[in-house]
Amino acid sequence: MKKTLFAFLFAPLLSLAQVPITGLWRAEISTHGGALPIHFEVNQAGKAGELDINIINGAEKFSLGNSFFRADSLILPLDLYDSELVFSVTKTTEMNGYFVKKRNGKTAYRLAVKALAGPADRFLNLKPATVNVNGKWMADFFSDATNHSPGVGVFEQKGSAVTGTFLRTSGDYRFLQGNVSGDSLFLSYFDGSGVNMLRAKIKGSQLTGKYTSGLSGVRTVEAKFDPAAALPDLKKLSFLKSGFDRIDFKLPTTSGEQISLQDKRFKNKVVVIELMGSWCPNCLDESRYLSPFYKKYKDKGVEVLGLAFEYSPDITISGPKMDNFQKKIGITYPLLFAGTPDDTTIAKVLPMLNQMNGYPTTFIIDKKGIVREIHTGFSGPGTGKYYADWISDFEQTIQSLLAEK
Repeated sequence: MKKTLFAFLFAPLLSLAQVPITGLWRAEISTHGGALPIHFEVNQAGKAGELDINIINGAEKFSLGNSFFRADSLILPLDLYDSELVFSVTKTTEMNGYFVKKRNGKTAYRLAVKALAGPADRFLNLKPATVNVNGKWMADFFSDATNHSPGVGVFEQKGSAVTGTFLRTSGDYRFLQGNVSGDSLFLSYFDGSGVNMLRAKIKGSQLTGKYTSGLSGVRTVEAKFDPAAALPDLKKLSFLKSGFDRIDFKLPTTSGEQISLQDKRFKNKVVVIELMGSWCPNCLDESRYLSPFYKKYKDKGVEVLGLAFEYSPDITISGPKMDNFQKKIGITYPLLFAGTPDDTTIAKVLPMLNQMNGYPTTFIIDKKGIVREIHTGFSGPGTGKYYADWISDFEQTIQSLLAEK
């Protein structure tokens, strides 16, 4: 997918606006947790006067929409997440503007952004590193004394540069990137879904800091270096209520077709159901995996469904977001509109489910319609080995269910 600036369509505007130079750019978003750095890359596209613009987080490089000029502002629409970067190109090597996060087309918040061409370090003004964070850390995230949740930090440090992520029961924190400066660890992540940053101190085998997100989110993080760090069993967090061994529903696609597990297409099939939302980065990661998985296994007796819980209960608003999500990822299995991501709606759609612990949540159903596994969260490509292990375990489960009579 490419972000393309259609110069030939906006030639009169381009004559009035500066065009940024190609190469690596570093920007800072002003957040309540401090200046949050991000990187993006500007390249010439195939046609003269066009640009490719890609967001960079560690090993991840991506674009989600077509860039364009609006008046004299350069717009980088992150349309899967209903957000955009808006820049005034004051010089070919300097841009100023803002990141705007929307909700159902309306601005939820807007944060100032400054960008300069060139700086390769994620965080600047670094001191020589006096600590090394390589390895696994058992973490506790909390906002108050009663709101604790576990996480596993997995980091790789080369010199002062650090990449890695936190695995959480609701899904990983994707491709965190940053630096060690003295005894401090700084990490950030940005993909348009929101803004996320960790600032922490390392003392011996202990890490203490703050994880900030969005407009005002703040959680304290305390972690201890632990090669054996692990999350609880993610297959046991969500389960069916006593007396139930299967699920059912009847929900519409964006075109109005009603689909139920009682439909002929699912009979004697192994069925994978992903509870997801187009707004959810971890769901994006899982859907990017499930799309080619389905193409590989559909002729072997596997069906896949996505149940989309969207922010608006109005399908005329949520439907286009689902369609965009499906098109951008290349999903060929049905996405069904399930309503909004709240406990009341989930209980109405799936009354037999004990509780929903995070997005995505994935059901694996055997040929007889019995739920054999419910997996909370998703360990995406930013988790390295954990991602490979998830795929291996998942496909082994599918193959074993296909082999059953």
